[in-house]
Amino acid sequence: MCELSSLSLCISLCVDIHGLHKILFGVVHLKLAALALEDEVEYMDTSETPWYWYYKAKCGVWHRVEDDPKSFMSSDDLERYYHRNPQGVIIMNTAGGEIQINFAASTQIHLKTGKEKRIKRSFQTDTGFRCKCDEISQSPPAHWNDFDSETPYQIFSLRKDSSEYQMVERFVRGDGLLHDPIISIKRIQNMDLWELFCRKKVQLMRIRGQSDIKEQMLFHGTDAKNVHSICTFNFNCRLSDKKRKAHVYGKGTYFAKHASHAIRYSNTRQGTKVLLLARVIVGKYKTGHSDDCTPNDDQDENIHDSCVDDPRYPKIFVIFDSNQIYPEYVLEYRSN
Repeated sequence: MCELSSLSLCISLCVDIHGLHKILFGVVHLKLAALALEDEVEYMDTSETPWYWYYKAKCGVWHRVEDDPKSFMSSDDLERYYHRNPQGVIIMNTAGGEIQINFAASTQIHLKTGKEKRIKRSFQTDTGFRCKCDEISQSPPAHWNDFDSETPYQIFSLRKDSSEYQMVERFVRGDGLLHDPIISIKRIQNMDLWELFCRKKVQLMRIRGQSDIKEQMLFHGTDAKNVHSICTFNFNCRLSDKKRKAHVYGKGTYFAKHASHAIRYSNTRQGTKVLLLARVIVGKYKTGHSDDCTPNDDQDENIHDSCVDDPRYPKIFVIFDSNQIYPEYVLEYRSN
């Protein structure tokens, strides 16, 4: 019989040996059932069951790591490290400091503050809650670098060989359908706007009584001269009719699912154009009308969060509250 410390090896073997899969799995499952204790890591594994990682908050409730706005890793990330060494210890460098993960002890420790949290691995797929504890405070996303809290915002040009640049480029090409040559992709870092965005998301989930709210990455075409103002103050959803180019679906800020549509509103300067890629809380939406000043102008209750061109297949989104928007990237491209 295998010892507890080698159970993960036994499980991985049973997955690979097709003929013995069911027999070995049954043996390991029975042993684990006898050893399982409350709040301990669950070692049972199957090739078809998704695993998630949780941490225990001050309120005593287990929360998915993804539900923490300042989360530095996803369940998938932790799962990969766990499979490399289920009894190991890893140290992660994040924007908030060094974090130590001890899989054997089921702990997460902030090495600077000494703050410790219990963590566990579970195959439960219930996402019926989101963390709303008062211990949750917004901190810079883990991928931000050289964060300076004294400046209104920072903007960083991404290296073309970086994974972040390549991820954004794939999205712009694949989902955004932009075929023009990209000159640069820059990340916007504005802590004030990020905090407002995170708080708005939590607020809407609480008001709606939902465990999550729909969020999308959307495009907005504009003139290069507007970028500084947007990076500093966010989009202005309250423009006067005189300054609006159009308001077919409502008097808000317009975003497009496809960059190929948003570029119509980008002005060319010396052969180049600018696009913004924003993280947008679209929530529940309805068909917009030209005189809508909120997504619920024709409703008795505030049940919608945005307006669209077509609720079945929306390609255009209208947002009326700038706190539902976080401008994340500035793209400069050469217009063909």
